[in-house]
Amino acid sequence: MDPHKSGVSALQQSVLIHEEVKVVVVSCFEINLMGLNAIILAKKAGAHARGFGVISGELRSLSLALQAEMHRLGLLAQELLNSATTRLQAERRLARLSDAAAFSTEVAELLAPAMEKTRNKMVVFKGGSKFGECLDDAYQTCTFGLVLARSARIESAYSGELRTILAELSEEFAQKITTVLPRLDALRQITQNLA
Repeated sequence: MDPHKSGVSALQQSVLIHEEVKVVVVSCFEINLMGLNAIILAKKAGAHARGFGVISGELRSLSLALQAEMHRLGLLAQELLNSATTRLQAERRLARLSDAAAFSTEVAELLAPAMEKTRNKMVVFKGGSKFGECLDDAYQTCTFGLVLARSARIESAYSGELRTILAELSEEFAQKITTVLPRLDALRQITQNLA
């Protein structure tokens, strides 16, 4: 966080990060449920759909990994929120002290130690680079998820009588993962000046 950035703008960033993370977590939950459904359908289809079932299990694991990455981002956003709150409190106290110090030089001299102590409490968030690391991991997870979804589409062709349903399900996997990518882009934009 920029040392001159206000606590209010850091609070706004924290809220935006939390909102985007919540949307991605919902998508992870949906991918997980789709994976469970796909595994059940693959078992129903029998031996022909074993490959599809394995890939569906991998997609479920992927959703859990992505959810863990979003949890890490949420924790970082909480750290940002805490430091922004502390900074905002210090900014407000410093403004009140500055107003009081404006009355006279004697008052300003008396308040100088308190003002210096308050300036030192203006916390700077130091975890900005960690946002980039989490987002890079999330992008890699999503890219792998798209490869798995395409593999599921191929496997669905060999799945006997349920091939059409499984092909549609594999397409839904790809669509759901694709909807996560713009959220990750939004998170990258929100967090880009935190490094």
